Amino acid sequence: MSAPQAALDSTEMTRRVQETHKAITRNYADLAKRYADLDVDAQSWTTSSASGAAAYVFVYLQAQCTLTFPGGPTLNFLGQGGVLGLGATGSLGGQATFNVDPNTLIGASGISFEAAGLSIVGGGFQITWFLNNSYIGHGEFYGLGVSLGTPGGGTGSFTAA
Repeated sequence: MSAPQAALDSTEMTRRVQETHKAITRNYADLAKRYADLDVDAQSWTTSSASGAAAYVFVYLQAQCTLTFPGGPTLNFLGQGGVLGLGATGSLGGQATFNVDPNTLIGASGISFEAAGLSIVGGGFQITWFLNNSYIGHGEFYGLGVSLGTPGGGTGSFTAA
């Protein structure tokens, strides 16, 4: 058994802990600024029906969703990006909710997404949308199919159906 390593002197240990604490604090402060305009009780728009599919081959991911909102509009989302894995979900039913008026998403630039598998048993995937790196909505789609292997994401666009 080897001898334990000599402890860092207390001045060095204090400096390292303080630097790490400052970095973590700065990260959370930046996140708070980034999402300061989010309000849990603000108006939201939820689909009356939605379907989605995700397909991925090794490092390429494609996600497609059709989102119908009560009274309109119906949006098509197409996103492409990266993931690690191999498989596809097929077309699955689900729901999505946004904190922005869906009409404002048609043709908007700066749309990105993250997608991840929901379950090994039963299948499905979830997708989270961002506009200019700020959270705008989330959808979940359930059914049989191979779930995404690892979380992935990329950029995409919404068009009117």
